[in-house]
Amino acid sequence: MGRDARVTLAAVRRAALERNKAKAEAIRRAARRRAEQITEDGRAEAAGLVAARLAVAEALADLHERECFAQARAEARATVLGAQSTVLSEAVAAVRAAVAQLPGDPRYEQLLHLLAADARARLAPGGTVSITPAGEGGLVARAGSLSIDYSLPAQVDRMLDAMASELQGLWQ
Repeated sequence: MGRDARVTLAAVRRAALERNKAKAEAIRRAARRRAEQITEDGRAEAAGLVAARLAVAEALADLHERECFAQARAEARATVLGAQSTVLSEAVAAVRAAVAQLPGDPRYEQLLHLLAADARARLAPGGTVSITPAGEGGLVARAGSLSIDYSLPAQVDRMLDAMASELQGLWQ
């Protein structure tokens, strides 16, 4: 082989080597760009997932807070209603106890006369009015098929029914 052939062969080898180095460098740059793009896409996807999960967590926290607040309101309302019921029950019991003491009061006979007069005035058109003492105090008046219960417990019940709106107003 001649010198020219060796020079040409060396030149071809150098040129091939340079081309392959250039190709390798291009592949390396492309691989680096692709790796950077994959990393950037991964970070963006991770940020999106974190943001989505954060939004879901915040929504769940808000829901839990509303549920806790509603439960606290319901418990508070139940406590208030229980206290109101207790106060009302105690007041009714006190009224009933006080009324049960009326037969021992010196004005009790006058009360019975007033109740009997009222019964006669209301029932007289129905016929002869009969008045009988009630076992718990007070009296019961009858005329024909009509009757009026003036017993002390019935009087208390009527008074409480008449005062229902006033008693309800105590809680407003």
